Amino acid sequence: MSFLQNLRQRFAAFMSGRNGFDQLGLVCIVCSLVLQIAASLTGSSALAVLSMAAYGYSIFRIFSRKSYKRQQENERFAAWWANSRTKTMQFWKRLKLMRQYKYFKCPQCKALLRLSRGAGEKEICCPKCQNRFRMKS
Repeated sequence: MSFLQNLRQRFAAFMSGRNGFDQLGLVCIVCSLVLQIAASLTGSSALAVLSMAAYGYSIFRIFSRKSYKRQQENERFAAWWANSRTKTMQFWKRLKLMRQYKYFKCPQCKALLRLSRGAGEKEICCPKCQNRFRMKS
């Protein structure tokens, strides 16, 4: 067995039962890298300390044996990330279509609705709560 194969086998045995690398760990490492670059450009020691804390947390997550807790943390982060990404994409889409549609909220359930511009005053039925109200486009 070669030296590299032996090293790979020992590392695999060491990582057995540990959390390993996941999505939240990747984000922590990227954030710490960005903080480190910002700290070096501005000379801020507070940013450097935050960067080191983020590196430490990501290493803690990678080598943690409590994989169930780390998986729960990662699932919560993934759900938050998907929700944030969806809201951001919807915002940019609404911004792009702002000339074609008027966006407004239902007065009862606050659901976001849209109406074609130039359609005049219309009676609208909210698809979520079935509330009927009038809106001018």
